[in-house]
Amino acid sequence: MGMRDEVANDQSDSRDAIMSATFRALSRHGYADLTMQDIADEFEKSRSLLHYHYDTRDDLILAFVDNLIGWVGDELEESSTEDPRTRLLEYIERFSPNQREYARGFVVALFELRLQALHNEQLREKLARHYQQNIDTAARIIADGIEAGVFHPVNPEKTGELIYNSLQGAAFYEVVLGADGATQRMRDGLLEYIVSELVAVPEMLETGFAP
Repeated sequence: MGMRDEVANDQSDSRDAIMSATFRALSRHGYADLTMQDIADEFEKSRSLLHYHYDTRDDLILAFVDNLIGWVGDELEESSTEDPRTRLLEYIERFSPNQREYARGFVVALFELRLQALHNEQLREKLARHYQQNIDTAARIIADGIEAGVFHPVNPEKTGELIYNSLQGAAFYEVVLGADGATQRMRDGLLEYIVSELVAVPEMLETGFAP
C-alpha cells in the first residue's frame, strides 16, 4: 500500500469516527441543543481534527445525513435470505424503535432534523433522498415478491410508501409523544395486512410471519 492509500484510509477512518461521534451526540443531546463540543466529547481523537474536516455544526450535520442515507440503505438491503417475505419482515423490524436510550434519542433527533428541513433547503434535499431510498427499498422487496409469485400484484411503490410511513408515524407517537406500544401495534397491524392482503400463498409463510 502506498503513502497516498494510507492517507486516504486514515481520512476515511477519521470521517467514520466523526460520524459515529455525531450519532452518539445527537442521540444524547438532540439537534436543537447540539454543539461541536458535544460531538468532540464523543470523538476519541482531537477536536482540531474534527474542525479540520468540518468548519461548523451545520456542515457536519449535512455530511452526517449523507452518511446516514448510505448506512440505513445498506442495513435495509442486508439479509441472510432471498425470500421476499422474510426480507419484508426484517425491513419492518429494523424500523421498530429500540428500547435502549440512545436509539430512542436518535429517533427524536431525526425528527428535529426534519423540522429544521422546513427552513434549510440543503437539509431538506438530503432528507428527501433518505425518505425516498427507504421507500424504494421496500418497493424492491415487494416487486421481487410479485415476480417470485409470493405476493399479489400490487403497486410496489405505493405499498412500500404505505409500510414505511406507517412505521414512521407510529415511531413518532411512541418516542416523541409517549404513546407506549404504538410501534408494536403498527407492526402487528402491518403483519396482519401482509398475511391477509399481500401474501399470495399464506400457508407457505415462514414461522416469523404469523400475526
